[in-house]
Amino acid sequence: QPAVLSSRRRVAILRIITSVLAAGAICLALESPAAAQGMFTASVGNVFGGDAPSKKSAWAVSIGGGGAHGIGSELEYSETRKFFETAEGVAYGKVSTLMPGLFVMVPIGKVRPYGVVGFGFIRQRVDDNAAGLTAQSRNDTGYSVGAGVTFQFARSAGLRADLRRFKVRKADGISYQRFLIGIVLGG
Repeated sequence: QPAVLSSRRRVAILRIITSVLAAGAICLALESPAAAQGMFTASVGNVFGGDAPSKKSAWAVSIGGGGAHGIGSELEYSETRKFFETAEGVAYGKVSTLMPGLFVMVPIGKVRPYGVVGFGFIRQRVDDNAAGLTAQSRNDTGYSVGAGVTFQFARSAGLRADLRRFKVRKADGISYQRFLIGIVLGG
């Protein structure tokens, strides 16, 4: 049976989309066309703390871009498998995020520290054969806040270290931290 979105939920989703589009328009207005630089990032690392019962492997990919003023945007997808655990320690399920974000980067030569904030979707999925549970998924809105540093070892390539905190907007929603190291192409 298909789920029907309530009118409040539809309004909330429309507000999120409108906010992301407005933020993107502001970024485009602040940047000159010649200054914009695109980038692709692929990262691996761990989630820990908060509702993560133990350290778990995670991966992420993102696309985005920034400009001469150090302001930019990105769209990131990340996934953590076997996020949840039973009382016996059996790992199951996964958490996926799709997070548009805005970042401010301070270019200091080849080293580029940055801060990032995002607001998007966090999906929790439980497999039907894991720990004797039936298949369930929960789609929520949430946010991420973090910081990191990129080291550009070539004109269009670099390494990135990124630490972020994720939280579902609801009071009973999950929260966790994530640390990733990845390669940056472009930017």
